[in-house]
Amino acid sequence: MRFSPIIILGMHRSGTTMLSKLLEQLGIFMGWRKEENNEALFFLKFNDWILEQVNATWDNPYNYRFVDESFKDLIASLAEKYIKSIRRIEYLGFKKALKYKSLKELDFAWGWKDPRNTFTVDIWLRIFPKAKLIHIYRNPIDVAESLRKRTFKYRENFRWNFENRLKFFLLKGSIGYGNSVRVMNIYEGIQLWNEYVSRVFELEKCYELNILHIKYENFLENPLPDIKKILFMANLNYDINRVSDVIKNIDVKRKYAFLLNKELVDIYKAIKKDKNLIQLGYDNII
Repeated sequence: MRFSPIIILGMHRSGTTMLSKLLEQLGIFMGWRKEENNEALFFLKFNDWILEQVNATWDNPYNYRFVDESFKDLIASLAEKYIKSIRRIEYLGFKKALKYKSLKELDFAWGWKDPRNTFTVDIWLRIFPKAKLIHIYRNPIDVAESLRKRTFKYRENFRWNFENRLKFFLLKGSIGYGNSVRVMNIYEGIQLWNEYVSRVFELEKCYELNILHIKYENFLENPLPDIKKILFMANLNYDINRVSDVIKNIDVKRKYAFLLNKELVDIYKAIKKDKNLIQLGYDNII
């Protein structure tokens, strides 16, 4: 039996990494080579490339809304070639790549996580029309603050090493002095959250998609209902002992972390009646 992929959508810093790691431990293959946020490099690189074609990026995806059906047809035809190419080794590893000549041939539970999927998934659905979609979302204050902290951490860790000197000399590539100047402003981080969340709602309505929505804060407190649904989607057996072992280290204290910071609470109070917060049930946290 061939398996359709599980594709995880959702804004950055919203629990996509946590969820993908849990699914991996429960038997869903999420890729051989992955970067630090558990994103399969095979799909991450192609998603970045798609965005690049329309002069968009993960932190400024605005231009993607202007793509037309002709663009999607072209990219989908290239994606068909991509999943059959030798580069599939990056996702499958050498042994699996020898056995499977295309990702459409996989006969085990598999998928990938990448927040960029939120914008490119209409391409991937042309390749995998029966893909299972999971959208995990988190309140925008914690998301924006986490993005801001991560960016400042990148700056703190910046080193003017030989590689960066070479990039400067050639004026090629990023020297890594922060990965997004936009999200250094918390209000821009909140706006970016809105763009990702709105995109999911638009996709769901436009394509009449059946998306499993997972609220990050609820998942921290009680992950079992959602895990059962995902394992059913993936055609995997539910082993309560295995699941209990996997979820035991989930840190419920990460729920609404911003409540400990008065400045962030004030920002929340100013935006709590925004449309997307109301729709996702974040309008009455306090």
